[in-house]
Amino acid sequence: MRQFIRHFLDKLSGPRHDEELVIDMNQTPFGVVVVDSQTGQFLRVNAVFAQFVGRTTQELLSSHWSHIAVDETAQAVSEGLVFLNHAASVMAVHEQRFLRPDGVMMYGEVTKLTNSQSSSSGTFTLLVRDIAARMRSMERLRINDQRYRLLADSARDVVWTMSPMGEITYISPAIEQLRGITPQEAMKMPIEETLTPASQAVSLGYFMDLGAAIQKGEPLPSFHGNLEYYRKDGSTFWTEVLSFPLMNKDGQLVEIVGVTRDISERRLYEENLLKARDAAEKANAAKSEFLAHISHEIRTPMTAIMSLTDLALTTDLNDVQREYLSKTKSSGDLLLGIINDILDLSQMEAGKFVLVNAPFDLLGVLRQVSHVVEDTCSLKGLRYQVEVAQDVPLALQGDAQRIAQALLNMVGNAVKFTEQGHIDVRVTRLGGDDSGAHLEFSVKDTGVGVDPAFQASAFEGFARGDNALTRSHSGTGLGLAITKRLANSMGGDVGVKSALGQGATFWFTVRVPLASSAMRNPQNPHLSDPEWKATLKGKKVLVVDDNPTLSKILIQLLTLVGIEVETAENGLEALRILEASSFQLILMDMQMPIMNGLEATKVIRQNVALQDLPIIALTAGGFEKDRDQYLQAGMNDYLSKPFHYEELLDVLYRNLPVPLNRVN
Repeated sequence: MRQFIRHFLDKLSGPRHDEELVIDMNQTPFGVVVVDSQTGQFLRVNAVFAQFVGRTTQELLSSHWSHIAVDETAQAVSEGLVFLNHAASVMAVHEQRFLRPDGVMMYGEVTKLTNSQSSSSGTFTLLVRDIAARMRSMERLRINDQRYRLLADSARDVVWTMSPMGEITYISPAIEQLRGITPQEAMKMPIEETLTPASQAVSLGYFMDLGAAIQKGEPLPSFHGNLEYYRKDGSTFWTEVLSFPLMNKDGQLVEIVGVTRDISERRLYEENLLKARDAAEKANAAKSEFLAHISHEIRTPMTAIMSLTDLALTTDLNDVQREYLSKTKSSGDLLLGIINDILDLSQMEAGKFVLVNAPFDLLGVLRQVSHVVEDTCSLKGLRYQVEVAQDVPLALQGDAQRIAQALLNMVGNAVKFTEQGHIDVRVTRLGGDDSGAHLEFSVKDTGVGVDPAFQASAFEGFARGDNALTRSHSGTGLGLAITKRLANSMGGDVGVKSALGQGATFWFTVRVPLASSAMRNPQNPHLSDPEWKATLKGKKVLVVDDNPTLSKILIQLLTLVGIEVETAENGLEALRILEASSFQLILMDMQMPIMNGLEATKVIRQNVALQDLPIIALTAGGFEKDRDQYLQAGMNDYLSKPFHYEELLDVLYRNLPVPLNRVN
């Protein structure tokens, strides 16, 4: 623009003819006019200016500047163009409005190019540039500024702006509600009186990040964090602060815009949540301790009941006595299942449920479940059948006991609600590869069935069907809920297909790795196998338990298979006995006076001669963390109270030295 004006002035100042001036005026991209300095009469105009004001050249030459110029400046022009006469220099600039004949207002920037004077009159050469777009842009900016200022002034959050040097340039009125001071006071207040020391460090750290980004030419970071402010009375409160850097077209930081929100209530709510969580964790820990204590108190007499029942069933009985004892054993199994369900659910809710990862044989798991329910099925006249698809791998890696528990929960549920007919267990392979298998365990019965309305909640804790048949059966409703959690923890799911009166098919799936055949656990022979009993005969076992009843029961159970037994009432007594006699295995109770089982085990393991002596923990606790603690202390295995006779013999078989002729 300035280069063009300078070029045009050079043309005007040099020697020229009027025809040349007209040609130059018509070739310019801007409006050019020559007016009488006294009257405002148009002496020359170019086509650009005529088009700009909506008139022809001829109309303008017979007109005056005041006819088209609007506002006070137009009056000045009509009185002798005072504003230009008073302009001391060429290149004086002024903004002027012009009214077109069609009523449209035009905005122009008028620049005085020349000021020629003669004895009678003078002339002005003026350049007029259309600035309508600039005026509209400025108007939009003005409106936007008013709009944003109105929003900022009326917002509940504090809106503020800051210079690149950290000086506050604007604070919205909400600061009065937030801190009890006016915006003017807040703008003058130093950072030491605004933020607490820790929050000052955070704020200054953000400015350091900005400076580092500017030096490296990287994008400038925004800020989102919590800052602690001072109120006028000296108290403090927490806020959530967001700030954003604003840059000009050259990428230079010109301002920082921020919003500060009071989060005192939210912080209080979060603190209360943390306190509630801590209280809940303490309550849960207390519950776990309570359950562990109750578990011990219940499991110890249950061990005596179930073991004495097993012993009684090995004696000569008439049919009525055997029936009574068999039903007593079934009831004991049911009660034990309820105890285990409650403990398992407690562990799951506390997030302390841990799966074992060890090789196992699938057929052994199925036999374990069958053994538990076969007596009950026989008493009810139910046919119990297990089928394993040919493509199902038998050597697996995982938690065999939890798979057995999940299957037993479904089978036990089927036995409970089936009075006649059959129960079919089927294992199929849904997929997998050489490293693992996706297995489905299904249990189909001919029982009462499940109402479709209840099926959606069948696997929720404490849920039971509500009809005459289900109400007649006992149970907590935890078994299926635990099965679902077990299946989910092993990468599977659960489901049911059923209709009332037409039986039900419950199923669950698991994903388990494959184990090599060499890793497969040796399978214990059947208890009636004389050769297997011969491997236990003559072995010496030390039973350490402060409960005399349980000690006597263990003596009788172990004597049945020819094991020699000696007893001790606590860990200290056991240490004295071990100094005088040698044993092949120790059954060690955990909770005893004077010296408990854990302390005794640690002392025994310090003796080099006894480091390989198998020690089996007799525990009435049902928590995995306790069992891990026993194993870490040097114990070889554990047996949970109450236990079946078969489980006692299994743990002995796993840990007692096997004669050479028994090793394959």
